[in-house]
Amino acid sequence: MVNPMQTHGATASFRKLTPQMIASQQLAMANDVVKTTKSEVALALKKAAPALGIEGTTYHILDILIGLTAAGDWEQERKPLVAISNEKLAEYVCRSTRTVIRSLKKLVEAGVLAYKDSPTGRRYIHRSEFRNGKLGEIERGYGLDFSPARQRVHELKEMGEAFAARLKIEKEAKRAITRFVRALDDMSVLASQHGIDFTCIKKVTQEALDAPSEVQQKAEVLSCLYEEATHLLASHMDIECSINNQMSCAGDISDSPYNHTNPQDSKNSSKKRRAPIGAPLNINGPDYIGSELAPDKEPNCKVQANSELHTMDQISIGLISSATTHTQETLGSPLTSWQDLLMITENLRLMIGLSLSGWTQAESKTSRYVAAAILITTIEKTLREPEIISSPAGYFRACIDLAVEGRLALHRSLFGLAGREE
Repeated sequence: MVNPMQTHGATASFRKLTPQMIASQQLAMANDVVKTTKSEVALALKKAAPALGIEGTTYHILDILIGLTAAGDWEQERKPLVAISNEKLAEYVCRSTRTVIRSLKKLVEAGVLAYKDSPTGRRYIHRSEFRNGKLGEIERGYGLDFSPARQRVHELKEMGEAFAARLKIEKEAKRAITRFVRALDDMSVLASQHGIDFTCIKKVTQEALDAPSEVQQKAEVLSCLYEEATHLLASHMDIECSINNQMSCAGDISDSPYNHTNPQDSKNSSKKRRAPIGAPLNINGPDYIGSELAPDKEPNCKVQANSELHTMDQISIGLISSATTHTQETLGSPLTSWQDLLMITENLRLMIGLSLSGWTQAESKTSRYVAAAILITTIEKTLREPEIISSPAGYFRACIDLAVEGRLALHRSLFGLAGREE
C-alpha cells in the first residue's frame, strides 16, 4: 500500500514556480519509489555536486540537511523529510536568511530537494511513538523533501563518475603539457648548440600555450610539435637516439603524489618525539565531540611546528578505523590500511566541500597521511554531531593550523570517537 505522503506534494502560494521546481515536485510525488539508502544517496550527491553547480554555502547547507534526515525515512514507504527553519540554517552556516533561501531554491531547481510547505509556511514533523529502539514514522510533516534526490540516485552516480573522469582526463592532459613543454625547451637548447633553427617550433609552442583552448587540445598540439621537433633534429644530424637522452624528465610529474615530508632517521627518530601540547581532555565528557583534534601518525610522517620537526605519535590505522565507523559506512569503504585511507581522500574532500587548493595546502603544511587522518576525523565528527561543526571545511583548516603549531591532539579525539556509543 502506498503511503499518502508519497502521492502528495504541496508548494506554498508565495513561491514563484519555475519549470525546474515543478520537475522536482513531480519527482517527489512519484509512485515508483527507488529503493536506496541515506548513505548511498548522500555519497552520490556529494560526488555529483560539482557537476550540478552546487558549491560553497549551498553545498554546506546540503551537507547539513542530509545529516539531519533520519536513516529510516529513506525507506521506500517513507519520506526523507527534514524540518529546519531558514533562520536556524542561517545560524549554522553563518550567512543571512536571504542567502539560505537562495541556496535552498538552487537545490530545488537542481533536482535535489522539493518543497513540502505547510499552509502557514512553518516546517515541522510529527512522528508516531518511539518503539523497539527505532524512530517512529512521520505521521504529518512539512519541510524539505529529499525524494527527488532519491529518485535520481542512479543518475547522480553516473553524473559524479562522469565528472570525476573528466577531471582525471584534464589532469593527465596538464601533466602531458608540462612534459612536452620541458622536452621542447631541452630540444631547443640542443638545437641551438648544433646551429639548427628552432624558432618556428618555439613560436608555435608559445601560441599553443596562449590559445584559449581546452587543455586536451593543447596537449594534442604539443604532442604533434614534439614529434615534428624530433624529426627536425633527426634530419639535421644523426642523433635521433641521443635526443631522448638529452631531454630532461627530472621535473616531470609522476603518478605518485608529492609529499612535503622529510626522511626519517630511524636511529634518531625516537629522540625527536614529544607529546602534543595541551591539557588532558575528558574523552567521555559531553563537550568532547567538539574539542581539539590532533595529528595522525604514519611511519616516517612529520609536521613542522615552531620551526622544529615533530613526529606525530600514537595514531594507527586501526585506531582510525575504529573511530570512523560512520564515515566508512557512508562511503562503503572499510579501512584496513593506510593505502585504503589515501584512496578515499578525494571522496572525503568532496564530503565537506573542501576545495582542491585547500587540500593541497593542507598536504604541503603537514603531510598526506596527517592531512588524511585529520580530514576523516573531521567528517566523522560532522556526521555524528552536524549541529556542532557548522563549517567542516573551516574546522579542517583550523585543525591543520593547530597541527603545524604542534598543538593538535588527534589521538585523543580518535580515542574519544572510538569509545563513544552512538
